[in-house]
Amino acid sequence: MNMTEVFTEATNVTAWFFWTTDTPVPVPTSTSGVLAACTLTAPTRCGIYGAAPSLQPLLIVIWLGFLLWSLFGNGCLLAAMGTTMDMEERGNYFLAGMAVADILLAVVHAPASISSLVSGEPMTEGWCKLQAFLSPGAFNLSMSFMTGLWYCRYRYIVHPLTYQATVTSRRIAVAMATSVVVSFLPPAIYVLRHSSGGGATSLSLARPTGLTIPCNVGGLERLVNLVIDILQFGVCTFCIVRVLFEARKHRVQIANQVPAIAWAEQANAWKAQMKIVYTHLITVGVNCLTWLPILAIGSMLAAGTLILNDSVSIWLEVFWMVNQTSTFSDSVVFAFRYEIYRKALRQLVRKIRQIIEEYQYD
Repeated sequence: MNMTEVFTEATNVTAWFFWTTDTPVPVPTSTSGVLAACTLTAPTRCGIYGAAPSLQPLLIVIWLGFLLWSLFGNGCLLAAMGTTMDMEERGNYFLAGMAVADILLAVVHAPASISSLVSGEPMTEGWCKLQAFLSPGAFNLSMSFMTGLWYCRYRYIVHPLTYQATVTSRRIAVAMATSVVVSFLPPAIYVLRHSSGGGATSLSLARPTGLTIPCNVGGLERLVNLVIDILQFGVCTFCIVRVLFEARKHRVQIANQVPAIAWAEQANAWKAQMKIVYTHLITVGVNCLTWLPILAIGSMLAAGTLILNDSVSIWLEVFWMVNQTSTFSDSVVFAFRYEIYRKALRQLVRKIRQIIEEYQYD
C-alpha cells in the first residue's frame, strides 16, 4: 500500500492560527452517531484530539509554547555558556550539546504535532521518515551528552589532580563526534531499511498512536537503542554515586580540620563545585520523572500487557506532552540556580527590546 494513500498534506498552519481562513476545524471521522474507536490505523480517533476535538486550539497553544520555550530557554543557556568565563569549563561542552539536542527534539516534534492538529490528518510520509530518524537519534544524543557531562564531573571531583590531563578538548571533541554517530546510526539504518523495502513494509514506519505521537523505530534497531540508553544511564548512575560519596567524604575531612583561612577557602570552592553537581543532579531527576511514565506505557503496549484503546491513548498523549517538558526543564533549573544564567537572560531581553525599538523607529 502506498503511503501517499494514507497521508495528506496539512493545511496552512499560519492562516489557521491567525484566523484568516474559513476552513472548518477538522474532526475525527465517525461511522455512526458517535466517534469511532481508537485504533493503530486511525490515529485521528486516538488521544485527546480523538476524545475531544474542541480542545484542538488548546493543544496547539500548548505545543507552540513547548517549541518557543525550548528555543528561548536553551538559547539563553547557550548564550550564558558562551559569554561567561565561569561557565566555559570543558565539561560544559556536553551541557551545550544537551541544549542543542533539546532544541532539535522540540523542532522535530512540535511543528509536526501542530500541523497534524490543524489539518486533522497524520503527518506526511517524508516528515514521518525524518522524525523516525531524528527523534530517537536526538534522544540518544541527549543521553550520551548527559553521560559525558557526568563523567567530567566525576573526574573533576574524584580525580582532580589528573582532570586537566585526562579531560582534554581533543578527547571531548572525539567523544561528542562518536556520540553523534552512535546515536543516529540505528535509526538511520532502520529508516533506510524500511524505505527500500517498499509496499506494506514501509507502512510500519508511520503508525503513531495519535496526531502528536511521533514516528519511531522498531525491531532490532529499537532494541539497540534501548541497550545503548541503558548502558549510558548505568555510567551516569555510577558517576553520580561516586561523586556523592566523594562529596560526603570530603565534607567530613574539612569538618575535622583545624579552622583556618585556607580550609575555609577550600570549603567555599568545594561548595561552588558541589552546587554545579547538585544542579545537574536535579536536571537528571526532573528528566527521569518526565521520561518514566511514557516509557512505562510504551513498554507495556509493546509487551502486550496494555491494549491500545481510547483511555490508554489519552494517557499516552498526556504523558508524551509531559515528556516534552524535558526539552526546556534544564534551562528552568539553571534559571533558579544560577545568577549567571539570569544575568545572561536579562541581557538577552534588553537586546531584543533594543532591536524592537530600533525597528519601530525605522
